[in-house]
Amino acid sequence: AFKGGFKFGAAAAPTGKKVAIIGCGPAGMSAAYHLRRRGIGSTIFEDHAELGGMMRYGIPNYRIPRDELDREIGRITEMGDVEVRTNTRVGKDISVEQLEKDYDAILWALGCWTGRGLPLEGWEETPNCVSAVEFLEQFNKGEMKYTANKVVCVGGGDTSIDVVSVSRRIGTLKDYKENPEDVVNGAIKHGDIDLSARVACENVTLTALFPRDQMTAAEHEVNDALQEGVQIFNEVMPVQIVRNDAGRATALKLVECKWENNAPVKIEGGKEYVIETDLIVSAIGQGGEMSGLEEYANERNLMDSDKYYQVPSKPGHFVAGDIVRPHLLTTAIGQASIAAESIEHYLKNENQQKRPKAD
Repeated sequence: AFKGGFKFGAAAAPTGKKVAIIGCGPAGMSAAYHLRRRGIGSTIFEDHAELGGMMRYGIPNYRIPRDELDREIGRITEMGDVEVRTNTRVGKDISVEQLEKDYDAILWALGCWTGRGLPLEGWEETPNCVSAVEFLEQFNKGEMKYTANKVVCVGGGDTSIDVVSVSRRIGTLKDYKENPEDVVNGAIKHGDIDLSARVACENVTLTALFPRDQMTAAEHEVNDALQEGVQIFNEVMPVQIVRNDAGRATALKLVECKWENNAPVKIEGGKEYVIETDLIVSAIGQGGEMSGLEEYANERNLMDSDKYYQVPSKPGHFVAGDIVRPHLLTTAIGQASIAAESIEHYLKNENQQKRPKAD
């Protein structure tokens, strides 16, 4: 399509209406497209330097090549009447009240930028225990060029596969002396490195609560990880972070488990494992980062939505994507399509049309 010079067809004539879109991941970009198709302009407010959201900062480039991502984003912004303001955080650099004055509606497409830590004693206080969101963002920014010698990731879904695959691919250094969390937390950045100084990690391990065939990650990607040398423990749950006198994690203790009443349960008399590690990565879920926007957050630190993707009790406010419920890229794209339709009805003072049971 790019080589052929394909463009999106002509959109509807501008209505003069404009929507503020907060976030430019799959939901935000989808909303900008669907609104413009309806003749409704938008301004996208993004607190990162580049557009793409989790497609750029959360998913490695071997899944989503960056040149193709840039082209697809470009096809949307080239439709016209789609403005972009990067490095701008709503709630800090510009207030919601100002947006309400300047725009006819607001669409929240914030995404989920905080990772859930493991529910183990000492997780928050242990420096080399980090979230998969942080780990992958630094890699995707190009600021993490290598990692620890021994890495353990707890998960079982797509994100955990990304963590262990990235770890195997970037490896570590022959003379590795830094604390691995420093680059994950943004305290340091890796510059250009001599590739001859890089070696494979001694051990990269993925642990999952479920059997191999019930992991949420795609089967072929699990097989790819195994082929790349990742060790996978299935039907195990972490029970203890083993720490040294300095308070750093040196190992993760696991026990065999089964799934009962929607929760993992230790198998009495089952096997126990202690996996030595330099870095523990949690990939068990994500949540919203709602600082400055606390009045919009629910008890899960996400945003509430009705079936039309309107924010309840907030007229003119709409929401789509992971901030409703962390899920797939396609889910975010589809929700934004419905939200754009709802926004059009709102701007025309029309009643919402009844939606089918399954969109």
